[in-house]
Amino acid sequence: MDISEIKDPKIHGDMLEMMFNKQRDAEKKFANIEGIPEWKAFGKIENLHLPEVCRHITDNILWRIVQEINEAVVALRNGKNWRQTNYFTDLNEYLDEIADIQIYFINACLASGISPELLTKTVLKKIQVNEKRIESKY
Repeated sequence: MDISEIKDPKIHGDMLEMMFNKQRDAEKKFANIEGIPEWKAFGKIENLHLPEVCRHITDNILWRIVQEINEAVVALRNGKNWRQTNYFTDLNEYLDEIADIQIYFINACLASGISPELLTKTVLKKIQVNEKRIESKY
């Protein structure tokens, strides 16, 4: 089964919050199947110094993001500068991989204790830093 077989969901309220909530529910089921304790799947930011938490996030989440990024790169077959032939991009395949990246990213946030609010504040701050770097020709 892939995303092309699913009807578009109804979007309501804050979209980031909605994604976090839906993935939190799904991750509870996955964590149970994979034998991941709830305290690791749904961590606290103050526990990011604990080696077992860092190993869980690195081994079970961040490396999976890397794998999904690679799958998204493969889906964009026309991304190579030297390629002479243009290929059809399977949009559903690409969107599916981008969704997987986002899902694992949300899992990283959940395991790290990063809320949608903290994530939004941090990203907006980082965008301001980047804008100042552009202005200053950093």
